[in-house]
Amino acid sequence: MQTTPNSANAYAGYVTPIDGAPDAMITETTRGTPGGEYLRRFWQPVAYEHEIEAAPLRAKIMGEELVVFKDKSGDAGVLHLHCQHRGASLEYGRVEEHGIRCCYHGRVFGVDGTILEMPGEPDAETQMRQARQGAYPTHLYGGIVFAYMGPLEKMPPFPLYDRYELPGMRLDVGKRLPFKCNWVQIKENSMDPAHTAILHAWEGVFATQFGQFPEITWAVTPVGMAYAAARPVADKIWVRSTDIMMPNIHSITSVFEDGAHLKECSPPWITIWTVPEDDENSHQFVLCHIAEDDPMKRETLHHFLGTGQTPDRPYAERQQVPGDYDAMTSQGGIAPHSLEHLGTLDRGVALFRQLLRDGVRDVQAGKDPHGLLRTEAPQPTYGSDLVEPISVLGGAHDDPDVWMAYAEATLAAYLKTPPFQNRVIPKPPPLPKLAAE
Repeated sequence: MQTTPNSANAYAGYVTPIDGAPDAMITETTRGTPGGEYLRRFWQPVAYEHEIEAAPLRAKIMGEELVVFKDKSGDAGVLHLHCQHRGASLEYGRVEEHGIRCCYHGRVFGVDGTILEMPGEPDAETQMRQARQGAYPTHLYGGIVFAYMGPLEKMPPFPLYDRYELPGMRLDVGKRLPFKCNWVQIKENSMDPAHTAILHAWEGVFATQFGQFPEITWAVTPVGMAYAAARPVADKIWVRSTDIMMPNIHSITSVFEDGAHLKECSPPWITIWTVPEDDENSHQFVLCHIAEDDPMKRETLHHFLGTGQTPDRPYAERQQVPGDYDAMTSQGGIAPHSLEHLGTLDRGVALFRQLLRDGVRDVQAGKDPHGLLRTEAPQPTYGSDLVEPISVLGGAHDDPDVWMAYAEATLAAYLKTPPFQNRVIPKPPPLPKLAAE
């Protein structure tokens, strides 16, 4: 065994720091923390509608214990979990025509938290005027229940994006995917396309063309940020882009795209919200974008969406073929950012974190953070696939600078004319046989 180090970095375990700290400004999520107040300025998903069809649902969002339900009139409610009377959990409540009735003493709370009934209470009229149950405004969209958990005077309209209502496409809900780690280390993954050339190449699920490292550039967009990754595929150029709609939404095109066929754009495939349960646990809520005439069963797509996104495989298998879940959660409940050594390929991660910090400071200063929309009009997004003949590259095909320039030009063009504007959107690539089984 070699015992004499041949460089200053060899066998440096004893002098390498092992205790680090996260960036608390962006990783803390509870009420009153800088990051928590920032996240509370945006609408957050709290449940799928199908999860509250039979009974109320207990939920935890950003450290707050909640109950989510839909009353018999069809209105959704998101209330503090514990009854304001004596603290019984409303997860055991009975759904009424309007509101929910506590199982303990029968108080009925409307979806807005007002008290509608106080059975047997002689002073009910006075108390109903003075007391309340904590409640949050809700919005239903695409089969998901959203809540706004910030100050009412700052509440924005529910945000809409162009990819939600494209011709020939329909929306369907995906799986709820719990992750045992902080939300930031999950969401920043979407601005790290370099990992697909290693982690997902090992998985063998993505198209094999993802295994080649692309030339990557990033840019701030009106709704968040995006990257463009350019790589050669035979005699073609494939530029893949993905964007984040701040703070915690991202949307991707199909991972079965292989860049083999010329196209101006490609349809969205899934949109994902990453929502903190608390500082060390998160949930991914997924909205699927499906061609209207696609006969694929929901269960088939859900089977694929869970690939590499859960711990529900034998440990030995996960060691041999790890997925996103394993890579992200193994960083720790909250990644210790002070121990990281970021490189050039981490520029997107660094930019995302900077946007988060900027957003936190905006909220602290009483301003709207970047990406918060004050309009109900659908806003452009920038994730797509562009495949063109390699003859348009305009330089030496083996020069990385030429490929980088092409990626930069593509992203700049998207910012002027978003990829879904005035273009015919083709159908997504089909699921391969392996994923469909």
